[in-house]
Amino acid sequence: MRYAEVIHNAWELTTSSTKLKWFCFVASFAAVVVFIFEIAWQLGMLSAEFGIVEHEFVYKTLGTSLSFLTSHHLLGWALFLLVFILLFEFVLQPWIQATLILAIRQEFNYPEKKLSLRQKIIEGGAYFFKLFEFRALFSPFALMTITLFTVTMYRYYHGDIFSEIVLPVVVPYLIISFFINVFLSFVPYFLVCEKCALGKSIRKSIGLVFLNFGVTMAIILLMFLVNFRIVINVLVVIGVPVGILGAATFFAQSSWLGFMVTLAIIIGVIMVALASYLTAIIEVFSTAVWERAFFRLRAKQIELSSEEEEPPLGIVDEEYI
Repeated sequence: MRYAEVIHNAWELTTSSTKLKWFCFVASFAAVVVFIFEIAWQLGMLSAEFGIVEHEFVYKTLGTSLSFLTSHHLLGWALFLLVFILLFEFVLQPWIQATLILAIRQEFNYPEKKLSLRQKIIEGGAYFFKLFEFRALFSPFALMTITLFTVTMYRYYHGDIFSEIVLPVVVPYLIISFFINVFLSFVPYFLVCEKCALGKSIRKSIGLVFLNFGVTMAIILLMFLVNFRIVINVLVVIGVPVGILGAATFFAQSSWLGFMVTLAIIIGVIMVALASYLTAIIEVFSTAVWERAFFRLRAKQIELSSEEEEPPLGIVDEEYI
């Protein structure tokens, strides 16, 4: 498979599809906010555990924030925003993924046809429960789940218990989870593009990755490097407002305190929005890369097999003709 051509086509589609980027923006915003909260929570709890801040600091901060929202009659809006974010991050994500796959598939296969996102949202709903089931079944093997579990265990049992009991269990589990995720890379595309059942999609994904293990690993490495940039940006999003708030302590007894706090909030909101937009771009790009890789590798697999199947639409690759 020609990596340069796949990446070029995926990036060309990403830069030209403003509609898809803004479609992913809300879900990306929810993902960034949840990730920031998870990182901030873990850093706060670790700081309290190791004596950097007082043990009550995190809970005092939450209490102060709740009092501020209540006194300014913002608690209802905050709860609405919380439900909105949790809905997009933990419930609607499979629907969004299915819609995005269908939209990108049409953009590649039928570029002359007008893309109706509303129609794709309707069509994507048919795959919601399959993708939701897939995510629910294999969420214990997600890298973020394992990372947060490990950090939490380290916070409670750092020392001999962690190094002698927890770590020897986590490391093999992490390796097993990595290979599970590798071999299940194409499950969403079998579910959506070929309308297979979940069990059949899992079997077909394992077979496709087995035939193209090196190609799959190369794509995963590329996506890791791309997403690593997102993590750096999110850490910057956390760091800049926190730095401003830290500097605000020097103005605790002056009229500049309110200005510094307001400035930190404004900059934080702007940076969250920028990180969300960048995340949306990466989401479209990575889905486009996986979609093109799926169709090319699937066409090659069908050519090599004895199955009487038609090759996927939109494949024009001289290497396989």
